[in-house]
Amino acid sequence: MSDKTAAAPSDKPLTAGDLIPLETAARLLMISAERVRQLIKDGYIPRPAPGRTTLVGAVQGYIRFRDDADRRATKSASANRVTDARASEIELRLAERRREVIPREEAEAANAFVVGLVNEELNGLPARLTRDVPTRRKYEAEVDGSKARIAKALTDAAEHLETSKPLPHSDTSDDT
Repeated sequence: MSDKTAAAPSDKPLTAGDLIPLETAARLLMISAERVRQLIKDGYIPRPAPGRTTLVGAVQGYIRFRDDADRRATKSASANRVTDARASEIELRLAERRREVIPREEAEAANAFVVGLVNEELNGLPARLTRDVPTRRKYEAEVDGSKARIAKALTDAAEHLETSKPLPHSDTSDDT
C-alpha cells in the first residue's frame, strides 16, 4: 500500500459492514464510479476488497487527491506567470533591437540635442536678418514668443506622455 493510502491505524479489523461499494463511494463524493476506480488505481483510495472500499478511506483519499491537485494548480499558475514574464521580456528586447523602442534616457538626450540646436539657431536669427537695432528687437521678441510657445507645447506633450494619453494634434493618418 502506498503512502497516499495510508489511513489512520485502527484498533479493530475491517468487517464486511465497514466496506461500501465503489458506486456508493462515488455518490457520496459526487463523482463517477469510474473516477473512484481511477483514484484507487492512482493510490489515493484504498480497496481492501474487490469492488469495495471503506467510507473513511474514500473520503480521506479524495481529500488527499484534491489537496495534491490544488498544489499542482498553484505550481502551474506560478510557472505560467514566470513564462509570461519571460515572454514579455523577450518581446521587449526584440522591439528594442528592431529600434521600435528606445530607452527613455536616449530619447531625452536626443530631444535635448535637437532643442539645443534649434534654440541656438533661433537666437542668432535676428542678428543675421538685420543690423537695424529696433528691427532686431522686434525679431528677437518674435523669436522669444515662438520659443515660449514651443516650450509650452513640449511641456504639454511630456505631460501627455507621462499619463499615456495621445499627444494633442497628433493625427498620424497623413504621415508622409
